[in-house]
Amino acid sequence: MGPNSNSRKILRDLTKASLSDAGLSIVAVFIMMLLFGMELSSYLAVDTTATVVVDKSVDGDFLHIDFNIRSCRTVQQGSL
Repeated sequence: MGPNSNSRKILRDLTKASLSDAGLSIVAVFIMMLLFGMELSSYLAVDTTATVVVDKSVDGDFLHIDFNIRSCRTVQQGSL
């Protein structure tokens, strides 16, 4: 390709490595690893919350809720 070609040339600043660019890349990688580690630890953390919300019905009284709880009878050894 001659000097009159229509292909674009990449600027020399974008292809030439420098010490400051390497330092900036190392700092950026360190920050990304730090942020990833913080997000991962936040994701893996166990956070238990228990809340009970009781809404009032349309007429202003509390709703009546019945709980039907059944327990299974356990079979003792030797009773079969």
